[in-house]
Amino acid sequence: MIDPGFSLEEIHKMLNGIERSLSRLKAANLPPDKRMPMTYIPEAVSVFVDFDMNGVLPNLGLNPSVANKLKNIDARLRAPVMIAALGRTRSYLRRLESEHGGDGSSPEHEVNQDHLIQEIADAHPPQPIQVWTEQWVYVKRGSRAKEIIVDVSELLDEAVLLAKTTNLPEDQAALTDIERAQLIAILETTLSVLKAPMVEPGLLKKTARVAKEVAQRTAKKKTEEALGTGLEHVAKRILELIASLV
Repeated sequence: MIDPGFSLEEIHKMLNGIERSLSRLKAANLPPDKRMPMTYIPEAVSVFVDFDMNGVLPNLGLNPSVANKLKNIDARLRAPVMIAALGRTRSYLRRLESEHGGDGSSPEHEVNQDHLIQEIADAHPPQPIQVWTEQWVYVKRGSRAKEIIVDVSELLDEAVLLAKTTNLPEDQAALTDIERAQLIAILETTLSVLKAPMVEPGLLKKTARVAKEVAQRTAKKKTEEALGTGLEHVAKRILELIASLV
């Protein structure tokens, strides 16, 4: 991990900016599917630009499509994705603060959330996914399918971030820790496949089915609704992608 070399004063200034942006977002009480311009949180954008200029934006562990939007004042993101990204950034800055001897007394649990999820996945790997392989389809550049893949990839990035950054205890969350780790594994596997020049509809159908099932569970439990909304969009766009491949 790259050492950002920020002074304690710089860290405090960035923390204040992130806190102001977070407070503004949370006070607005925006619906889960509301896409907000990054101009709504200019203090946070300034922090992400500083991170990018110092080569430490990857330290946050965010997928590229989300990270690229965070530093782009002209971009738009769903409000819950903004909140999740800012929460993760705040935890990272608090860890830097504690390393400087500041009073970052209780870095939030998102700091090590990725490691915890990986440990759970290693201890309880997802069951083998049975997929009826139909065919591998080449996706031409500039095609309708290629356009949808870009959209699906961004939605998957957002869903992974939301799945990783829940603050709820396991008994209140929509998923158990094991189910969460397995969902993330499936979503990230699909992301990797979509980067290839050929796609397989069978795997896409399985991912859409899992996304829809989890979305229905979040709606039933009335918790993690932002994740559920994101997964609803994932399932819908994947089905559109499959249709475009025919």
